[in-house]
Amino acid sequence: MVDREDPKRIDISFEQLDNPEVSRIVEQMERDRQITMVREVGANAPGAKSKNSGGLAILTLTGGGIVGGILAFGLQRVLFSGPLADVSVTITNLAFTFILAFVIGMSVAITDAASTRIASKVGIAAAIAFPTSIVAGLAIGQIANLFYSSMMEGIIRTAQERFASGDSEEAVNSWIRNSTHLPRGLAWLLVGIAAGLTVGIASRSLKRTGLCVGGGAVGGFLGGFIFDFVPAGLDWVGQLIGITLTGLFVGLAMALLEQAARTQWIEIIAGGMAGKQFILYKTDINIGSSPQADITLIKDPTISPIHARVYAQGGRSYLESVDPNRPCSVGGRVESRIALEDLMDVTIGGTVIRFREKAGKTQQVGNIGRLS
Repeated sequence: MVDREDPKRIDISFEQLDNPEVSRIVEQMERDRQITMVREVGANAPGAKSKNSGGLAILTLTGGGIVGGILAFGLQRVLFSGPLADVSVTITNLAFTFILAFVIGMSVAITDAASTRIASKVGIAAAIAFPTSIVAGLAIGQIANLFYSSMMEGIIRTAQERFASGDSEEAVNSWIRNSTHLPRGLAWLLVGIAAGLTVGIASRSLKRTGLCVGGGAVGGFLGGFIFDFVPAGLDWVGQLIGITLTGLFVGLAMALLEQAARTQWIEIIAGGMAGKQFILYKTDINIGSSPQADITLIKDPTISPIHARVYAQGGRSYLESVDPNRPCSVGGRVESRIALEDLMDVTIGGTVIRFREKAGKTQQVGNIGRLS
């Protein structure tokens, strides 16, 4: 009760302390103290292992490429044993290169988008990737077919000249086998470019499109070159191995080139999306729980739809709170605007992000890349 002589003073009698309700509340408080009310999640949780976000990104694209290779093999087997069984060599080559470019490109693009775990972003990526893969597959497939046919005609002419000059059949056939490796590798390089265009354009980033095209070219060349060494006697098993390896190399080369070229990126180190990575390609990106955000952080109800933004100013990168009621914090200090440095951890809602920057690079945010 309140003391009438001193209103700021509260007197509690023994009679009140003996009240059964007071005893019940005290006992409840003692029980609550023994229960961990908040359990840490993510990379910083006790006993949790830190995750390699770059490794996860590589596995994501490589896995998408493998799936694409398997699907491409299955589709071409169905078509060439059915509707396209009796078509000309030109149509066969065109259809084959188109299938590889279309299926592998779509598979990597959708797998990439699916790593965000957001259905609307997967739908947008698929809607962009589908027409892109058709146009790129048909156009570049035509170029690849013309290029490969031209080189093979040259090889056949040279083989005929060698037969005419008296070379043995065994020697000429061996020369033909060795001579076809490069043309096939270069033709499949073009197929990889088509797949890279599909993935890059679906991500809506010009810089990333360039990286994916470069990675697709390298992966396509390796796949085509190695495919030519698969023994012909293996029949469909050899095709399955060769085409699946091509998908693997395309996805792997894209991922490795992207990781090698990254200058700034964000890693999620604690929270529901711990282990994910976002490569920064734009000068201004926003972070929030909305699917419309450049970086969407799900599984965190304390994050606003658009919570913060990362932008470049005066040669440095900054993170700024967009929602004044929910500021970000660094080392426990609440800040509305934070000058970012490499390895700096920033808490946004219940999620901790780590800003990363390659040593020696100017601090300049570049568009959001892929979530991994």
